[in-house]
Amino acid sequence: MISLTDESPLSQSVAALTHYFVGDATMGETLQRVSDAAVQAIPAAEFIGLTMMVDGSVGTFVFTHPEAAEIDRAQYQSGRGPCVDAFATGNVHVIESTELDERWPEFCRTARSHGILSTVSVPMSVAGKTLGAMNLYARVVSAFDQAAVVAATTFALQAGFVLANAQAYWDARTLNENLTAAMETRATIEQAKGIIMAAQRVSADEAFATLIAQSQHENIKLRDIATRIVSNAARRPT
Repeated sequence: MISLTDESPLSQSVAALTHYFVGDATMGETLQRVSDAAVQAIPAAEFIGLTMMVDGSVGTFVFTHPEAAEIDRAQYQSGRGPCVDAFATGNVHVIESTELDERWPEFCRTARSHGILSTVSVPMSVAGKTLGAMNLYARVVSAFDQAAVVAATTFALQAGFVLANAQAYWDARTLNENLTAAMETRATIEQAKGIIMAAQRVSADEAFATLIAQSQHENIKLRDIATRIVSNAARRPT
């Protein structure tokens, strides 16, 4: 077992994540905070890359060194690699030596070309759902002993909670913004209907039908037609 003392890099990094407030930080900023803290948590790692799903594609979009993205590109192209497998299966994958490991030849070959001789990939999961994978790289063989792997797994677990909270925050914020926009749109459409009813002396249903017909005729969204009618009416002298 690894000791989580107040002075250890792991405990300090985990504590930083525990007290991290998502607030208005973007998802990218949150991920960068996680990757930077991971370097402090696991000193054996030269640099860190985070494997995530973005717009339907798996990739290393956040990293502490640009070589991480270059190394990982080989496995995304081949569809095979420790990061891909950690993300897909939720299992930890350790490569003691990229010169001897035969499981992922494309990845190991590319890693060696960048001077990386050992790696470890750990999933970032919450409640059985894998949100991504954290990938650690070192320039020496067998850089990650059992203690380092446990430290990486412990950190990744806390990182998973941070990412889940960030995702929930932005999902809720997006939903709130969409609801607010929908309410504002409805209010504008109701105003436009009232203007048409007064001007043409028609019913509410007939006014709405007029809006729809105008929207289809001009190939403009209904809310934009309504906004224009309300704006034009506001500019007319009373």
